[in-house]
Amino acid sequence: MLVFITSSCDSKEELTIKSQALNNPMQLYIINGDIEYYSEITDGSKPKAPILVYDIPDKTEEANNLTSKTSEQSVTMNFNYGIAGSTKSGCTITRYMQSGKTYETDAGVYGPNPAPQNDGYLIRGYGVPHQNPSYGALALFVGNRGFKTQDRRGVLHDNQQNGSAISIAYPFKPNITYEISITATFRDGRYLIDKVYSSGYPTMFVQLKNDGIITARSYRTQTEDPCDREGIVSIDEYANDYPNYTRSYTLDNQGEYVKKILVFKFSPIQEKKALLISLRPTIGRAGYEAPIPTNSHIVIIPSINITEKPFDQSLNIEIPENQRNRN
Repeated sequence: MLVFITSSCDSKEELTIKSQALNNPMQLYIINGDIEYYSEITDGSKPKAPILVYDIPDKTEEANNLTSKTSEQSVTMNFNYGIAGSTKSGCTITRYMQSGKTYETDAGVYGPNPAPQNDGYLIRGYGVPHQNPSYGALALFVGNRGFKTQDRRGVLHDNQQNGSAISIAYPFKPNITYEISITATFRDGRYLIDKVYSSGYPTMFVQLKNDGIITARSYRTQTEDPCDREGIVSIDEYANDYPNYTRSYTLDNQGEYVKKILVFKFSPIQEKKALLISLRPTIGRAGYEAPIPTNSHIVIIPSINITEKPFDQSLNIEIPENQRNRN
């Protein structure tokens, strides 16, 4: 791993960041040209111009094509280097150059408008997931930090959480078992910048959905804006068929880079039309003087494999026909 830290410009001009009086100011770091990380300033100083950080891990997995079919029953969606051109997804990112200049682009960025891969599958995004050139793969983001407000009872500590997501349009047929394998590396962004491991682990939710539309709510604006980097994707835990169409994995060990091949199996008894992959951080219970965990991760995904298997009913919890969710 090579890590280079440089200032994005020579100017010493200080930048202001919106925050409440009780909260410390935040310094913006830009990882690999386009990934934002805010670090809390605790020494009384004020934030400066964004600082560029280059985090370039060893790449052991290369691919020539974005997507390749391995058999009639299996398809591999390869995100190595991804979409270089415009996606017209409805979201953009700011890319920072070492010269200090910036520019807006939607190249390789996923948003509310479905962007076609070269295999024809349509992908949407929430929280601005995108292809990061330095990682050479799709990057998703998830994090949480404490946020303090003052009221008559004292100082209230709350969570300020975010989590990104992608949905992939895919025809999941009834009475077939699907094995979904996700190659993922969990990068601790807090350790990269602050040299302190995150106090909490991200959870990845994998769901089969009736459509590829992603809904989420921003923590800051309380609006549903898929290009906002705050808020998380909701998980409908009260739907009757929730157990059979939702799986999850929570990172189980600490490290700068943790590489995993995650396997999730589904046996749909209804047609489903999309795969949703969403991230949630570790949060704390809001309260007065309550400890709120600080955690931030980048999840790097070079490939997703979907394989059809013989139907395995044992994967499902039996739900009476008249109670099944068909929305």
